Amino acid sequence: MKLISYLKDKYKELITYILSIFIIIILLSLFKVNQLLIFFIVSILFINFIILFIFDYIRRKLFYKNIKDTLDNLDQKYLITEMIKEPSFIDGKLFLEYLYEINKSMIEYINKYKISSSDFIEYIELWCHEIKTPIATTELIIENNKNEITKSIKEEINKIDNFIEQVLYYARSGNVEKDYIIKKINLKDIVDSVVKRNKKNLISKKIKIEISDLSIVDTDSKWIEFILNQVLINSIKYSKEKNSTIKIYSNEFKNNVILYIEDNGIGIESSEIDKVFDKGFTGTNGRKKYKSTGIGLYLCKKLCNKLGHNITLTSKINEGTKVMIVFPKNSMIESVR
Repeated sequence: MKLISYLKDKYKELITYILSIFIIIILLSLFKVNQLLIFFIVSILFINFIILFIFDYIRRKLFYKNIKDTLDNLDQKYLITEMIKEPSFIDGKLFLEYLYEINKSMIEYINKYKISSSDFIEYIELWCHEIKTPIATTELIIENNKNEITKSIKEEINKIDNFIEQVLYYARSGNVEKDYIIKKINLKDIVDSVVKRNKKNLISKKIKIEISDLSIVDTDSKWIEFILNQVLINSIKYSKEKNSTIKIYSNEFKNNVILYIEDNGIGIESSEIDKVFDKGFTGTNGRKKYKSTGIGLYLCKKLCNKLGHNITLTSKINEGTKVMIVFPKNSMIESVR
């Protein structure tokens, strides 16, 4: 609180007090009180006012300064009511009382929202698990009735299965910390599993896979498999019609391990590279003919951040795209394990 602001707020009291002093001087003069006595009376009143004025300004300034300093040091600012001391002036006490009521109402509202959100996520997870049963039955029917039509249906079923997996992981992405176990994982096992899942698409599009030099990293196998699967699906989707190759390899450095997924596909516009991890961003290629949702890479980025990893990419039109996932060494992840 600045002094000038306080004076502006108190200008009515100041004017009233000054007028009162003048009236007292006039009255004392009319009663022919000694001028020296008048001076002493006015001086005492003025000094008393200044002392009260300074005292009131200081206690208010300290109170609001305490609020500001506490807010600046709080990550969860809604805890302010638990941290500040009760002031000694009535309007400060009322302010704190109302602030407490507002904060209490806000917390109650958030708790209701959390319960509602939790119920919805629980339903989505249950739905994702339940829908897998008819999908598995459909796949079994297709396997027993193979022809060109069922082959096409199988491809669409695979797409549906991937979208369902996206929904499931999207629902869980807000609480990754409750559903992962960080441990030593051999990237080769994860990569082999992901390639196997996409084997039919790789064969049908005649895409060559080159896997080499895969390291051991600290991560969660389930979540990293989902991330790699999304990246590989993108590489397959945006591959060229001929001579397509996807290379998967890693390099080990002092502080981290970097996994590379590199393709020679159609690439990404340079103006769009900084946006590819944004939620819902599909880009020029995604809008033209691939009907992308813009969710896959967004989820990869979000989950990598939750796991303490980092994901970036570089790309050139008609030359390909290289995705890099960085797994830190000796980080806070290890202390959690």
